[in-house]
This record gives sequence, C-alpha cells and structure tokens, in this order.
Amino acid sequence: MSMPLSTAWTTVRKNVTAILVAGISVLATTQSAFAHPHVWIDANAEFVFEDNNITAVHVHWVFDDLFSMTLIDEFDQNYDTRFFGEENTAIRDNAFTALSEFSWLTHLRKNEELVSFAGATDFVADITDDRRVTYDFKLMLETPLDPIRDAVSLSVYDAEYYIDVAYTQVDPVLFSGAKNLSCHFEMSEDEKNRIYFDLVAPVRADVVCAAKVADGSSSNGLAPGDFVLVE
Repeated sequence: MSMPLSTAWTTVRKNVTAILVAGISVLATTQSAFAHPHVWIDANAEFVFEDNNITAVHVHWVFDDLFSMTLIDEFDQNYDTRFFGEENTAIRDNAFTALSEFSWLTHLRKNEELVSFAGATDFVADITDDRRVTYDFKLMLETPLDPIRDAVSLSVYDAEYYIDVAYTQVDPVLFSGAKNLSCHFEMSEDEKNRIYFDLVAPVRADVVCAAKVADGSSSNGLAPGDFVLVE
C-alpha cells in the first residue's frame, strides 16, 4: 500500500527543514541547491463579510502541472479527469486536512498579529481542462474582524518555502458581502515577516475599507454626500 500523500508531503517537508537547519552554517555556499521550492500554487482569496465584518476567507488554489499529475494519479480512480464523491473526500482527508498544521498556507493578520482560523469548510477539488488540480475552501474566523477599526492583511506562503504560493495576477483579492463598505487591497512585500532564513519577503495584501458614500436614490432618505455610519 502506498503512503498517504499527506504523510509523504509532510515527511518530505520535515526532511527538507532538517537538512536546511543542519546546513545553515554553509547556507551561503549551498543556497542554490535549496532555495527553490518543489510545489507551486497560484492563489487568490475572497474576503467574506457579514454585517460589514470579515467572517471568513474563501481561498482558490491552482497547482503546478507536476504536482497536479501526482494528485490525479493518486486520486482519480475512474480516470475521468474529474474529482467526484469519494474521490473528493479522499483528497480532502489525505491531501488537504494535514495542511491545518501550516494554517492552510494562508496567514491573516490583525494589527500585525496572526489570527487563527477556526477551521476549513466547503472543500472542493477539481481538475481544469489543462489538467491542473484546483482546491476551493473556506477558512472560518473565530471572531469577526472590523476592517475599518483594525489593520487587516493577508499573505499566502509556506514559511519553509517547500511550496511557493503566489497571488494570481488577475483578481488576487476579492470582497463579498461588504454591503455598506467600499474596500480595496494594496499589495506589498512583507519585510517585517520574512521567511526561509530571511531570504524571502512574502507578498501581503493589506485591506483598506471605508464607509460607502450613500446613493441619493436609496429609500433611506440620505442625500448624496452623506455617509453611512458603521458601528
């Protein structure tokens, strides 16, 4: 019986980390041997709002061709290049759940402090027409975040840099349900939270939200230029 993919993945990650720690004294001369990742993920994220607070983050991943092939060979039991039913459950249990140890490679900060997720729900794996595996899942917050009162940022990365997670070029961050807020994101390199022996600065998306200017056509009697107050 083959080793479950999650176990193999975690084992390789730990072995790579052990090698890096043991060889840190000669890292400068061997950097090229270890600096590159082994799995690549294109990611985007959607902040989910309720009552103008962030309650969850919906995440979409697209894996590189080689790792996608590994997942397909392991879990596409009927060779239809799709994941349905028990196949999807097998991927969730054997190649996704273990990522909770690594915060699902998704790092949310409130006022520069990491926020823990309550858990992951709505997991779905699929295969694109060009045979790349995708994951969709929702990360739930234990306590809603107020993006006006608090500084909120999101980064996607593997701290050990075994996996290279990068925001997509198109629509890397979206917002859903922010009815009375106008939100956008600002991308930058996170120099305060560098990873992989301080060699890599992950990209962070800072969330910027403000109360919407009311539309004079609404039925609540507000005129153009009035602001909707958010408690």
